[in-house]
Amino acid sequence: MNSRIIRLMRFGLVGLLNTGIDLAVFTLLIWVSTPVIPAQVLSYSCGVLNSYILNSRWTFREERNQNRKDELLRFVLVNLAALTISTFVLNTLSASTGMNLALCKLAATAVSILVNYAGSRYLVFGQQQTRDQHGQE
Repeated sequence: MNSRIIRLMRFGLVGLLNTGIDLAVFTLLIWVSTPVIPAQVLSYSCGVLNSYILNSRWTFREERNQNRKDELLRFVLVNLAALTISTFVLNTLSASTGMNLALCKLAATAVSILVNYAGSRYLVFGQQQTRDQHGQE
């Protein structure tokens, strides 16, 4: 099987687990009356921790950047962008549409997955491979 397909499948599996963690923590926090935005930030952060560990060691391990501090910084920045966008989507949908909060959360999660994959693939873990393909150090 093509390595890109395997990588995408692995990313998807890790993403499902991250989403499960995020939704479980979010639901628990909402259940104990945590406001939506702090609940989103905390639950998303739990999924992000799992994401970094599994994606760096399993999904993108062959492509990992040798400079782990630089990689971690880019990972945090990509996830802050995804968190910002998903929080905006969640807050906007929940405040303006009257949709069920769980559906708003799922829509926000879908948006964050797109941002996260692109950022992880091209900005976080794919940097070393891209430099090697172009003959750069």
